[in-house]
Amino acid sequence: MLKRTLFLALFLAAFVIGGIQVVVPVSAGQVTVQSSNTQASVTVHILDAYYTDADDDGREDDVVAYFDIHLDGARRYNMDIYPALTLPSGTSYLYGYTINTRLSDLHCIMYFYNHATESGNYTFSVDVVLYTGGVAGGQIQHVFDPPGGSGDADPCGALEVTA
Repeated sequence: MLKRTLFLALFLAAFVIGGIQVVVPVSAGQVTVQSSNTQASVTVHILDAYYTDADDDGREDDVVAYFDIHLDGARRYNMDIYPALTLPSGTSYLYGYTINTRLSDLHCIMYFYNHATESGNYTFSVDVVLYTGGVAGGQIQHVFDPPGGSGDADPCGALEVTA
């Protein structure tokens, strides 16, 4: 929770100081942000998130989340993405990745191993900060409800990105 709060505080400070332009969500499960000089834009679309036994340890205590990233307006893109999972208790797990690419469409799968340990609503979110053509950022969330948890291993995360 502290890492996420710190990230959001820095993000808001950059917004006030650097003139970040944030575009509000255009539909449920999707957000588009555009650089301050309109050179580039990024759209993040959450497709699904659910619990399963992704690490094959016999416990359905893992969360798998699917999201797409669409980039437009430039030859090369530089961005940070921060997939996060917030448990019903408010405990939050935030992971950070830097992506530099020439591709316009990325298909992402985020694995949260050993995270689904509580009953109730979970929130999967993706914060994105685009550095191409200025700085722009936004966040999208998806709420889902796994039936409970049973794991006792330390949580860890992994991101898989394909074109």
